[in-house]
Amino acid sequence: MAAEDSNKVLYDILTERLELLRTLDKEGDSDRRRHVARETKELHAPLAHRLGLYAIKTEMEDLSLKFLDYKTYKYIAHALNEKKAQRDAYITAFITPLEQKLKAHGFTFTIKGRPKSIHSIYNKMQAQHCDVDRIYDLFAIRIILDSPLDREKLDCWQVYSLITDMYRPNPKRLRDWLSVPKENGYESLHTTVLGPEEKWVEVQIRTRRMDEVAEKGVAAHWSYKGVDGNRLNTDTQSVYVFTPTGDLKRLQAGATVLDFAFSIHSDVGCKCVGGRIRNQNVSIRQKLQNGDQVEIITAPNQKPTADWLNVVVTSKAKNKIRQALKEVEYRNAAEGRELLERRFKNWKLDYTEGDISRLALKLGYKITTDLYQSIALGKEDLLRIKEVFLMMDEPRHDLRESTPYVPKDPQEALALEVDINVKSVEYNLATCCNPQPGDPIFAFISIMKGIRIHRFDCPNADNMREKYPYRMLPARWAKKKE
Repeated sequence: MAAEDSNKVLYDILTERLELLRTLDKEGDSDRRRHVARETKELHAPLAHRLGLYAIKTEMEDLSLKFLDYKTYKYIAHALNEKKAQRDAYITAFITPLEQKLKAHGFTFTIKGRPKSIHSIYNKMQAQHCDVDRIYDLFAIRIILDSPLDREKLDCWQVYSLITDMYRPNPKRLRDWLSVPKENGYESLHTTVLGPEEKWVEVQIRTRRMDEVAEKGVAAHWSYKGVDGNRLNTDTQSVYVFTPTGDLKRLQAGATVLDFAFSIHSDVGCKCVGGRIRNQNVSIRQKLQNGDQVEIITAPNQKPTADWLNVVVTSKAKNKIRQALKEVEYRNAAEGRELLERRFKNWKLDYTEGDISRLALKLGYKITTDLYQSIALGKEDLLRIKEVFLMMDEPRHDLRESTPYVPKDPQEALALEVDINVKSVEYNLATCCNPQPGDPIFAFISIMKGIRIHRFDCPNADNMREKYPYRMLPARWAKKKE
């Protein structure tokens, strides 16, 4: 779906939601009305803001507040209405000399005075912990210039200079969205000045084109052929998609079908095998685009794998996958433990928890649960476990304790002695290091080739000591008996 098409889809969705909000008065107080208002506040209004649809965003916020906290909404609306005449008179007193000055400098313009939105005032009351009477900037003045495209910025800054000559500005309240427009394309110059009666007034300076974009957002960009379409940069941090029933979901940009599945429910995510978008089957890795309507396909036997962590980008999905993998590990560990206990009982071997911990370390595992999981998954040979366990309590030997017998006569016949309890065991010299009489040596129990004799400095010695220390035995050269 092209970016322009997806933006139009979102615009249609937002206008439909606004029409729904306007009709909720007829329903009276209800759970459905509160649900719609809350969803609009949390998803639709922020989306409208990111698309630059400020008129839609403002009305959505006001209506959401009305249906979620009618008492506060009514209180602010009443306070604004009571002071309407006083406010209109002040706006006139502020605007009149300013109009004269702008006309004297040859500008063609429109000046509007408007109260702040009820939701905006509510936010200020919450942030400043005060009543509506203590909010100093309850209204804003907007100057809209009729300027050609090549003079827009210059004219706005000249008007700013004229205003600040008349009224003292607050430098901390200057907002320059001319030099660097907002990501959604919004362009304007905002300042706050000290007007008559020592009251602060917010002043917005923009051109006719900028005002159209500010009021209509995406729609305005479609109508301005001379504006570079790339300037429309919607919320690059998020992607907005819909469920089959039309519910809006906001996910992190780059989110996949699997992310969407976990946003619905953990069970849906864990059993997800793919999805359908625009009547086409897609994989769990499919990245979502604005306006996609996504249907999740599940299978009862599907389970999360560690690879899924590379498929998702949202924190919720990653956390749920890790949690599911942990649960699988716990189940495997319990199964492996039960299997090992059953085998030890069959072998008539007694053991303690400490024995199992030592056994796990001998086998190269950091913790016993890792050993249990390997047993459950068939990665560990139970006979090998038995072999290592039986050897754990045998006396340990230092392979270097014995002093090798060095023959005085090279032709002297030598024999090998290996410390082992089993008699008549055959052994052979290892070909990897070719030990010679007199070399320091050790014996190694090989599964396929019996006992092999190696030199201490054999290239494979370190590997054998690390992986199979329980198979290594002291050995020495000895004089052959007559």
